[in-house]
Amino acid sequence: MNKVPVHKFLVRLPVDLHQRVTEAAERYRRSVNSEIVARLEQSLAGLPHDADESAVEPPFFPYIETTFRRDLSEQENALIRAFRRLSRRQRGALVALLTG
Repeated sequence: MNKVPVHKFLVRLPVDLHQRVTEAAERYRRSVNSEIVARLEQSLAGLPHDADESAVEPPFFPYIETTFRRDLSEQENALIRAFRRLSRRQRGALVALLTG
């Protein structure tokens, strides 16, 4: 099996950008490193800015999501997708509003 050569290097990110990358990695259930590589590959492939977000999803993401949310209505699924697009601060505020 041929291994793809890799180059390890340090990247300094602003705190808010690191947080956004971490949230995206959690959303797609992958490591921060894998998220950064996927985003770079997408960006360098020349995809338009409004490209469907499925372009950065891992190959099995739709299957995993369907498995975990099998019993939810389409409305509930839409709510989950919208919630995941919120920042941590927005999520906290929404939960406080709904439970307060």
